[in-house]
Amino acid sequence: MRVRIVYCRRCGYQDRALELARDIITFFDDVAVELVPGDNGVFDVFVNDELVHSRFQTRRFPDSEEILSEVGRRRAPLRGDK
Repeated sequence: MRVRIVYCRRCGYQDRALELARDIITFFDDVAVELVPGDNGVFDVFVNDELVHSRFQTRRFPDSEEILSEVGRRRAPLRGDK
């Protein structure tokens, strides 16, 4: 599974992106996180290339819990998981 966080570096969103990435990799050991610098105030989060949060659409930044929930819903169960 892959999460891509596209953030506006010039806007100072890098720390938010790093914090979210840290939360994801701390919670899920089988998820790869990619940080992609963007511009124009972007802060978008994609899970397996599907947009799950857009700052432009929602007019706010995501809570880590929201993104962790989205990742968990899309994550394939591990062997032994029910």
